[in-house]
Amino acid sequence: MIMEWLPIPVLFLLGAALALTVNFPRMADRKARLATHADNVLNIAGMVFAAAFVTGVLTGTGMVEHMADRLVTAAPEAMGPHMALVTGLLSPPLTYFMSNDGFYFGVLPVLAGAGAAHGVSPLEIARASLVGQALHMSGPLVPVVYVLVGMAKVEFGDHTRFTVKWAPLTSLVVPAVGILFGII
Repeated sequence: MIMEWLPIPVLFLLGAALALTVNFPRMADRKARLATHADNVLNIAGMVFAAAFVTGVLTGTGMVEHMADRLVTAAPEAMGPHMALVTGLLSPPLTYFMSNDGFYFGVLPVLAGAGAAHGVSPLEIARASLVGQALHMSGPLVPVVYVLVGMAKVEFGDHTRFTVKWAPLTSLVVPAVGILFGII
């Protein structure tokens, strides 16, 4: 993989086939091992394709840029010097309902530009943007969540109902601490 003789996905497939053959010489054992992980693989593959589709539609149609521009123009001029705080408050809901790519490559540069126009450092905006990750990591656009709830034998809806109670609280405590310590 380091030498990049072939595309990484091809190398991964070849390596996985080799590892399965070496570790499980009997075909029945290989089939059993693959069947054990099939649910997780299919869930993640489906989620990755769905997230890629949504991200492609949002980006390709210009919706991300339009949403970012709309957010900036909707903010009162007096909020300009507080764009880091605005970013911290917008980060949880936006990263929950859109992909990280859409937020960090589409919305965040616009927020950083608006902050820079008011003397807010892009570093402060970047720090504030991370506030939403507590909520994002429990959201429907994160494939690993499907693996974890599957392994824990928990329904995704039950997981969401539990985490959505606590993640927003975390998303409020983190920027408060950041402001207290002068990081944001």
